[in-house]
Amino acid sequence: MIHYVLLKLAPGTDKDAVEARVRKTYQELDEALDFLHDPQVFRSCVERDSNADIMAVIRLDGEEYLKPYLTHPLHLQMAGDLKDAVIGRTSFDHL
Repeated sequence: MIHYVLLKLAPGTDKDAVEARVRKTYQELDEALDFLHDPQVFRSCVERDSNADIMAVIRLDGEEYLKPYLTHPLHLQMAGDLKDAVIGRTSFDHL
């Protein structure tokens, strides 16, 4: 399964810092979870109200692994740390 996460950041947010934080966390999750693979983090190159600022793409071995990934302490810590910076979040999953 492929899991996409798109983040819209609050105006004035340090996008470099958020991107670095997301990259670091997904690298740590890749090392910690046998069922998570190939994390990639992208940053939008175009400033538009309708664009997300950060997109993460990960591969999970199956949809049954979505909940363990979402509730993993590293993921929860990142979400908590970024809660004030993120004003919109969208996810998308496909097999």
